Amino acid sequence: MPEIKGKSWKDSLKTRKYEEHKHCIVCGRAIHISQDFCGQECKDQYNKADKKKSKKNTISIVIMVVMVIAILIVPRLLGM
Repeated sequence: MPEIKGKSWKDSLKTRKYEEHKHCIVCGRAIHISQDFCGQECKDQYNKADKKKSKKNTISIVIMVVMVIAILIVPRLLGM
C-alpha cells in the first residue's frame, strides 16, 4: 500500500479536516451538531412534507378499514 508522508492511508483517514458536524435533513448542508435544519425554510419544508405524509397514511388506513368492513358485511347482506 502506498504511504502518505510517512503515514499509512489508514492513519490519514483518522485525522479530521473538519470539526464534527451533521447535515440538514432537507437540503444536506453541513450544520452544527446540535441542529436538525440549516434554517427556517428547510424546517417549514420538512413540516409540510411530514403533514402531507401523515394525511396520506390516515387516508390509507381509513380505506383499509372500510374495505375490511365491506368484506365482512356484504356477504351477510347477500345471504352468502
